[in-house]
Amino acid sequence: MAGLTPNQHQLLLAIRGHDDPRGPTIGEVADYLLLRHHSTVELVDRADSAGLVSRHRDPDDHRVVRLSLTDDGAERLSALSALHLEELDRLALQLPAVWNGLFPLQPTHGLPGARPETPPHSVRLARVFDYTADPQAHSVLVDRLWPRGLSRTDAPFEIWLKDVAPSAELRRWYGHISDRYTDFADRYRKELYDDPARHAIERLQTLAGNRDLVLLTSAKDTERCAAAVLRELLIGT
Repeated sequence: MAGLTPNQHQLLLAIRGHDDPRGPTIGEVADYLLLRHHSTVELVDRADSAGLVSRHRDPDDHRVVRLSLTDDGAERLSALSALHLEELDRLALQLPAVWNGLFPLQPTHGLPGARPETPPHSVRLARVFDYTADPQAHSVLVDRLWPRGLSRTDAPFEIWLKDVAPSAELRRWYGHISDRYTDFADRYRKELYDDPARHAIERLQTLAGNRDLVLLTSAKDTERCAAAVLRELLIGT
């Protein structure tokens, strides 16, 4: 629609939504779109050739190249946004019924694992290396990788739910760099819409509904990790 491919649409959104008035660099766009640098360069080249984006030198550092939308690119993006809004208006009467069927436990703000109608038992977070098994709670490892140095015979948990963990690509991008946590959390929540992660979220909801739940991770920073995002979704904060 509006003469844009899906990739071009995402590129234009990334450029328009960047918080620096000078425009993003190609590296920043690559991080936002979770693409390799050379793939982003090719995407920008094609969009440049199509007259959708332009490159310009940073006024403060001429070594840095930044991106901006051309007038044509901005007009096409606005046109596509208008089409999307029209489609949402058309579907408005159908959305409640569709929404109610999305999850067995209805989220309150559009995210898998948000607060269910019946409050769950407590949901806690702990480092797997510091945790002692609690027979009164479900203990679940939510990392994709097995904790380094932990013997499987000594594992203090009953379930390893690795399908709920972030993708390897997102995990590598984050790299536990604290300044990236907010963006990481947003991207991770989007991943949780799709199976098998969505199915894993539903299982965590079920576990939290019948007993206390402990989410275990090997991350050192338990306040800014994937397990922290999961806990927020499950308790609805």
